[in-house]
Amino acid sequence: MWKKRNNDKKNNIDDSINELLDAWMDMLSISLPMANMNDWVEVPSKKKTNAMSYEDRDKDIVFTIDMPGVAKKDIDISIEEHSIKVTAQNEKGRNYNYTRRFKPTVDESSAVATFKNGVLDITVLKVEEKDKGTKVNIK
Repeated sequence: MWKKRNNDKKNNIDDSINELLDAWMDMLSISLPMANMNDWVEVPSKKKTNAMSYEDRDKDIVFTIDMPGVAKKDIDISIEEHSIKVTAQNEKGRNYNYTRRFKPTVDESSAVATFKNGVLDITVLKVEEKDKGTKVNIK
């Protein structure tokens, strides 16, 4: 009788585990397609941004940004030794705000920007890094 009770308990546990696994598999079958939902449905976002592409070439760095609906006069670009910032607003009130840090040291005064068909291209020449600080010899 004791063996029969243990077998009954074991079967009940096995049945419970199987029910739990079945429920879990059902949930997975629903959630997996949902994980790829962005592939077939555009989900609205509060902050939709176009990425700034960055190409580090031998002698220069090129940044490219798609900025549809923006007028050239509304674009502000600032460059420092290791960063670039681009801001603008299009006619529909959409704000563009891009900041990018980069390792190579650049000559800020060499920057050239072109804007054609809503695409901003910025090219900046790289310079050799200067040694920072001064070596002090001990007497």
